[in-house]
Amino acid sequence: MMRHLLDGQAGDFAAIYDEDVELVSVGRPASLEALAAQLFASRQVVQMQWEQAAGDAEAPLAALSTSIDADWLGALSEEVALASDLLSELLGCQRIGVRVTTLRGPMCPRFHADQVPCRMLITAHGPGTEWIASDDVNRALLADHATEAPPIRAGRDIKQLPAGNWSLLKGGAWNDRFGGVVHRSPHGSGERLLLSLDPVFAEH
Repeated sequence: MMRHLLDGQAGDFAAIYDEDVELVSVGRPASLEALAAQLFASRQVVQMQWEQAAGDAEAPLAALSTSIDADWLGALSEEVALASDLLSELLGCQRIGVRVTTLRGPMCPRFHADQVPCRMLITAHGPGTEWIASDDVNRALLADHATEAPPIRAGRDIKQLPAGNWSLLKGGAWNDRFGGVVHRSPHGSGERLLLSLDPVFAEH
């Protein structure tokens, strides 16, 4: 049986190395709510993706300076730098892939598992990512791309990550014994400011 740790402390991220842990989610102060309110009020669209050295507070400034007002760049850069520094320390990677996106509809409407070692998702504003605990997934429905039915076993519930949390999800490339956390963008209305961070490992 796979476990998930919700609303833990920062030190709980190390539990991602436990073979039976699929997800760790840690609550954080809502430091980006003001930024999100400004972005959506002004109808700004942000869809930026870049790779940076872990903990580099200048990279987000350069990547986002054309999309986000200077008054708000500091808070966002600090959030990205802190999260990337944590990933680097936890996973031993020197570089981080970062994506910052404003959304007004589902980005990934189908349940799926990411084919990466792991991914950190931070919904800075709006409804959090929906996911299904590993033991609750109906694998036959998940593999059936002809159906829109959620791949969940009867009587089980679709879960939702809290907004503001730093949530680390194992992906399908973590190892060959786990297929990755099954998740999707939340359905229904609601504007979202989403940060996604992937560890980047040097090729040998």
